[in-house]
Amino acid sequence: MLKWKALMSVSVAILVLAAVQAQQKGTKGPGLTALDYVEIQQLYARYSHGVDSGADNGAAFTRAFAPDGALIAPTGSTEGHAKLAELATRGNKGPTNVRHWATNVLIEPSPEGATGSAYVLLVSIGEAGKPSTVTGGGIYRDVFVKGPDGWRIKKRTYFPANSIPGSQGQSQAAR
Repeated sequence: MLKWKALMSVSVAILVLAAVQAQQKGTKGPGLTALDYVEIQQLYARYSHGVDSGADNGAAFTRAFAPDGALIAPTGSTEGHAKLAELATRGNKGPTNVRHWATNVLIEPSPEGATGSAYVLLVSIGEAGKPSTVTGGGIYRDVFVKGPDGWRIKKRTYFPANSIPGSQGQSQAAR
């Protein structure tokens, strides 16, 4: 029975590696390892936890970014760790603050390192008898780089839901 479980574990590991390699075929740039995929997925979680909590005076959030990393949104651009930390400490923050939910993560190798995208849902968890509400959402489009401290976000662009990049000025019917 123990040999059977070991054989199954090895088989699953081989299948996972084969799937990662198959996903990498036909992409430009160096391939990504299974560990690269896991580490980049962790950036999505670190970003959400860091921006929601404001922990370590915003440093928990900035550790998801490269030193020259940027967050680009319709409201403006925030670049560099000092400005990102300031952004992460605005508003209602704390260890139980929950607002950003990133899901449906896609990661691709790229010449610069990797690119990614994820859906994001912005929520307001009800307090004092108020109902919980969805306050917004959209898509993150990311560029990741790998440095001495591992994978980091080089550039994150946030597109609100139902917006189409490059379609400013078009009527709703044209979308």
